[in-house]
Amino acid sequence: MDRERNALSIARLARLGRQRDFSFARFQRSLDSLARPEQKAEVLRRLLTEWTGLPHGPREARERWGDIERIATKLKVALGPPVSLQTALFHYFHSVAGLLVEPRIVSEKDLSVLRVSAITDPLTGLYNRRFLMEHLNRELARAERTDGIVAIMLLDLKGFKAVNDHFGHPTGDAVLVKTARIIRELLRAIDAGCRWGGDEFVVVLPSTDVFSAFTVAERIRSKIAETALPSGSGLQVGLHYGIASYPADGRTVDFLLKVADLRLYQCREQASFEGPEKRHHPRFALNDTNVRIGSNTERRWNAPLVDVSYGGLAFRARRREKLPPRGKGEILRLPLERRPVRIRVLNSAPLPGGTIRVGCVFV
Repeated sequence: MDRERNALSIARLARLGRQRDFSFARFQRSLDSLARPEQKAEVLRRLLTEWTGLPHGPREARERWGDIERIATKLKVALGPPVSLQTALFHYFHSVAGLLVEPRIVSEKDLSVLRVSAITDPLTGLYNRRFLMEHLNRELARAERTDGIVAIMLLDLKGFKAVNDHFGHPTGDAVLVKTARIIRELLRAIDAGCRWGGDEFVVVLPSTDVFSAFTVAERIRSKIAETALPSGSGLQVGLHYGIASYPADGRTVDFLLKVADLRLYQCREQASFEGPEKRHHPRFALNDTNVRIGSNTERRWNAPLVDVSYGGLAFRARRREKLPPRGKGEILRLPLERRPVRIRVLNSAPLPGGTIRVGCVFV
């Protein structure tokens, strides 16, 4: 029991020693009360090893501590009391002994905690904006080297301002935490969920085309819509989203985020429609995208895509053409994004210039 209590006391002293305002005199008093004279060398060995990362033997620790005490006395005269323990240790190991080129008195465990804190949002636990920008640049560079694709989703909560206004910010924070948990649970290990700011989130999906990203976005939207946030409150919110993909929508981080933001705005606008025009899934126009229907052994349709959504698309065709009711096909966005689909035509509507808009569902 005494050994366990002693170990806890040493660990506590090691933590106190990393505080900037922990004085050298206070440390000496704590050391005298913790260890008998014959035990001080071993305690100093453990503390100096913990603080500096340098291996110490008991004798070596005792000798170095004598030098540190003399330095602390000189610093007290030069700078005036009190002198912090960190000041004395830094001065000795870095300036006098030259043993630490990049001095730090932080354990590897604490460094790991600091690294995680530097790249995560403290409220939701998702990655933060700083990590997102660095991560996106790395993913785009990797995709460029390997001729790969990357999709990004920009998400925001529908009706979140009303939650804060009516229930207060603590409830709003609980909604954000629950939303972040849902996002994290529905992503793959290689995906990254980030908090962009406020009630906006960004998801990075490596090796994912825009059509697969629709599926992920709808999965998240459906889960959020059917979940009370927070649990047991009966409070529900919705989700808007915008999607962009590299390289079809852009080749830089800023441009892709801008495209995703524009499509997020389109999603908000469509979600506000009333009456028969109100849509369950938002539609997005995709540049340089074609749909092909039919196999190589039969007539193949090849028409430009007008818009696309989760499970639905529309393409432009000539009015005089007889359209197949269903068939196998594919959607093409540049050579990198090709999605085999089975398409069923639902309706058509006239467009200017002697063409028609053909609405379809696809799986």
